[in-house]
Amino acid sequence: MDHHHHFQPARPPRHHRDYQLDARLAYTRGRIICMKHYTLFFLLIFCPGPSLQAQKTITLDVKGRPLLEILPDIEKQSGYTFSYTPSLLKGFAKVTLRAKNEPLEKVLHRLFGQSDIRASVQGKYIILKKRPRNVVVSGFVYDRESHEPLIGANLYEEISGEGAATNNFGFYSFSLAPDEEIRLRSSYVGYMTAHRSIAISGDTVMDFFLEPSSLLKEVVVEGNLRNAVHHAETGKISLDAATLKAVPAFMGESDVVKTLQHMPGVAAGTDGMAGLYVRGGNADENLYLVDGNPLYHIHHLLGIFSAFNPEAVKTMDFYKGSFPGRYGGRLSSVMDVRMNDGDMKKYSGTASVGLISSRFSLQGPIVKDRTAFSVSLRRTYLDLLARSAMFVLNRRNKKKDPLNYEHMDFGYYFYDFNAKFTHRFSDKSRIYLSVYDGKDQFFGESHTIDKNETTYVQDDKEFLYTSKYEDNISINLGWGNRMASVNWAYAIHPRLFSNATLVYSRYWSDIGTSSELIQSSTSQYAKDTPPERKSYYALYHPIYRSGIEDVGYRLEMDYARDNRHRIRFGTALLHHHFRPEESRVYNGLKDGQITKNDTITYADENIGVTELSLYAEDEMDLGKRWKVNAGLHLSGFFVQGRSYVSAQPRLSARYLLSPDFSVKASFGKMHQYVHLLQNSYLSAPTDLWVPVTRNIKPLSSHQFSAGIYGKYQGFDLSAEAYYKKSTNQIDYKDGVGLLTGNLNWEQRVAQGVGVSYGLEMMARKRFGNTTGWVGYTLSWANRRFPGGEINQGKTFPARYDNRHKLNAVLSHTFNKHFDINLSWMYASGNNTTLPEEQYVDINGRQASYIQERNNFKMPGYQRLDISVNYYRHKKKGRMGIWNFS
Repeated sequence: MDHHHHFQPARPPRHHRDYQLDARLAYTRGRIICMKHYTLFFLLIFCPGPSLQAQKTITLDVKGRPLLEILPDIEKQSGYTFSYTPSLLKGFAKVTLRAKNEPLEKVLHRLFGQSDIRASVQGKYIILKKRPRNVVVSGFVYDRESHEPLIGANLYEEISGEGAATNNFGFYSFSLAPDEEIRLRSSYVGYMTAHRSIAISGDTVMDFFLEPSSLLKEVVVEGNLRNAVHHAETGKISLDAATLKAVPAFMGESDVVKTLQHMPGVAAGTDGMAGLYVRGGNADENLYLVDGNPLYHIHHLLGIFSAFNPEAVKTMDFYKGSFPGRYGGRLSSVMDVRMNDGDMKKYSGTASVGLISSRFSLQGPIVKDRTAFSVSLRRTYLDLLARSAMFVLNRRNKKKDPLNYEHMDFGYYFYDFNAKFTHRFSDKSRIYLSVYDGKDQFFGESHTIDKNETTYVQDDKEFLYTSKYEDNISINLGWGNRMASVNWAYAIHPRLFSNATLVYSRYWSDIGTSSELIQSSTSQYAKDTPPERKSYYALYHPIYRSGIEDVGYRLEMDYARDNRHRIRFGTALLHHHFRPEESRVYNGLKDGQITKNDTITYADENIGVTELSLYAEDEMDLGKRWKVNAGLHLSGFFVQGRSYVSAQPRLSARYLLSPDFSVKASFGKMHQYVHLLQNSYLSAPTDLWVPVTRNIKPLSSHQFSAGIYGKYQGFDLSAEAYYKKSTNQIDYKDGVGLLTGNLNWEQRVAQGVGVSYGLEMMARKRFGNTTGWVGYTLSWANRRFPGGEINQGKTFPARYDNRHKLNAVLSHTFNKHFDINLSWMYASGNNTTLPEEQYVDINGRQASYIQERNNFKMPGYQRLDISVNYYRHKKKGRMGIWNFS
C-alpha cells in the first residue's frame, strides 16, 4: 500500500472562542454526515439502482451488422452506457442476433460469450475488457464408500451452464473465467447429487465423492451428457451394472451379451449357437475390449453364456453406428468393457450358487486408500454332475455282464477368472493390472469291450478259440482366452490426460478326436500246443487347432482445449501370431507289423504380423446446437512381406432441435485385417482365426447412419436408419468346409461384397419402480461373390438376414424384498442351406444337389424369460438373494 504525506504551511494561533465554534460546527457536520450515511443505506436497501436482477429486457433483430451499430440500441433500451477502448472492438465479426424481451445478461452472453471480450456491469456502465485467460477446474469423481472412480459422471456449472462428463478413469476438466464464484454440481445414476461452491482465481483441483443412494427419486440425473440426445455418436449404447442385470437371468446367470441381444440392430444365433451379428455383419466383425485389451472369443456353452462375469463388470459402451477415431480393426461394432477397480476403503464380497454354476467375488484394500484388489471366479459343475451319473450307469452295466459291456464318460465345464489390482500413486496418477483367464472344456469317451471264449471239438480234438474286441472313441474340445494388461493413467496437466497400456492376449482352440480299434484272437488245438495269436490295431486321430496371440501397447491422450473443444489422439502397436493348424494321424498294426503310420498336415503355418495404428479425434461444440466429432484412423498391417495401409475417416454430427430432442448423422470407414473362418454346418469351436495374406485382402466397409433422438415424459426415444456396404467379405466356397482335406485354408475361401440396411427404433424408461425398453428392427442383409465360387456369383441373403426383430424388457420393483424381470424376443427365422435333392453318384456314394446358398428360411423364433428375485436383508449389511427363473 502506498502512503501519501501532505504538508501545509503553519497557521496563526487561535482563540478559545474559535475552538468552541469549531466544535459546534464539527458536531453539526457529523450529524449531517451520519444522516447521509443512513440515507444512503436506506436507498441501497430499499431503493436499489439498476442491476442485472432489475434490468429492462432487450429486443433485437439484426443480421450481418457491425457491432458498433448495435451497441447504441442496447444502450437506449437498457439505460446503460458501454465503456471500452476502441482498439478492443477492432476486427469484431459482424453480428446476427435475434432476441425478443431477453434479459440484458443473456444478450451480452450471446454477443460476447464465444469471443475474447468479457462484459460486466458496474454502476451505470457496461465495461468491455479483454477476457483474461481461463482457469481450469479439474479432478476426479469417486464413489464415497469405495473410492472407486465413476465413469461417465456428470459435472454441471450452474452459473455458466457449462457441462462435462468424466472419462474412463473418472477424470474431468472445466475451463472457467477467473475471479468468479463457481457452483459445480456432480451427479451419477444411483448416487446422491453433490454441490460445491468456491471462488477461483487460478487452476483448481476439485474432487467429488458421491454418496450411493437407495432412493429411486435420487437417481434421476438431469443434463446427462452421455445420453443419446447430447453426444454426437450414432448407434451408441451405454450400460451400467444395474442395466446389465435387468434382463432376466438364465439359470441364475445374468449376462452382458444377452442384454445386448435385446437391443435393436443386434441379432443372435438361435439357442445353442454363439455370436453377435450387428447390422448384418458376421460374428468376427465385433471388437471386444476388456480394460483396453482385445478379447477374441466371448462365448461359453456354444453361446448360452458369455465370458463376462457380471460380478466383475463395471460399465460398458457399445458402438454399432459411427465409431470414434480411437477405435479400429473391426467392421460392425465395438464393445468397450471396464471392470471393477476394487474398493480402497473396506472389504466386501458376494457368493452365488446356481443350478449349473457358482460365482464368488471379493474386493477390498491391500493398503487403505492406496492399493485395492478385485477378484471374481465363476465355474460350472456340469462335468461333476454328468460324471456322477455315468459312474452309476457304468457300474450297473459292468455288473450285469462283466465280459461284454460299454463304459461311457463325458462332461463339460467352463470357468472365468478376473482379477484387477489398482494402486494410487497420487491424485493424478494410478496404475491398473488386469488379468483374465477363461476356458471351455468338453470331453467324452466310449469304451466298448466284447470278450468271447468258445470250446469246439473237431476231429476228436479240443479246439479253444478266444477273441477280444475293443472299440475306443474319444473327443476333446478345449478353447479359451488368457489376457493381461497394465494401464498407467496420469493427469499430465489439468487439461491433458494420458493412458498408457501394455497388452497381452491369447486365444486358443484345440479339438481332437480319436477312433481306436483293437482286435485280438487266440486259437489253441490242445493244451500242450502253443497258441496261435492274431491281432489288429487301427487308430485315426484328427486334430484341429487355431490360435492367435497378441503383444503390444496403446497410448491415448485426451486434451480438453476448453469446455466446447476436446481432442483425443494416440497410437497403438500390436504384434499378432497366428497358428491355424489341421492334422490327421493314421496308425495301423497287423500281427505286430506296422502297416500304416502317417501324419498328414493340411495347414500348419505360423504367421507373424504387425499392426500399427494412429488416430486423431476432434470433438467440438459449434454454437449451442451443433456438436461434431471428426476423426481419422490410420492403420498399417504388415504380413508376409506385404503392407496394407488405410486411412479411415470418421464423422458424426448432432443438431439440437430443443433441449430434449436432436437429430444426428454419421459416416465411417472401417478396415479389418483378421478373419474367422466359420464352418457353415457346425456350431462348435472349429473356427480358425486367420490374417489377411498376400492372397486374401482386408475387409473394408462404409457405413452411413442418421436418426432422431429424444426424451419425452420420462422415456428415451430413438429412431435410426443405416446403410452399410462391405467389401472382401470372406466365406467358404460351395462344397468346401472345415473337413475338406488336401486344401490350404486360402484355397477354401472366396471374397465378395455384403450390403445391409435397415431401421432401428427404441423407447426406454430408465427411472422409477418400473423400467425397461421396447425395440424394433427392420433390416436386410445380402451377400454376393462376383467370382462365381459361391452361389454362381448371384446375390443371396446372409445367414442372419432377420427381416423383423421385436424386443421387450420389463423390470418392476414391488418393495425392498421382491422384484420381477421379464424379457420377450421375436425374430424372423435365420437362413440355412438344405439339399434340394439326394442322388447316388457314379462311385456309388450319396450326394446332394444344392442350387442356391441359404435357400431355406427357418421359422420365426420367439422366447419369453421371467425371473423373480427375493432379497433377504440380514445383519451387518449382509443380503441374501434368491433367484427363480
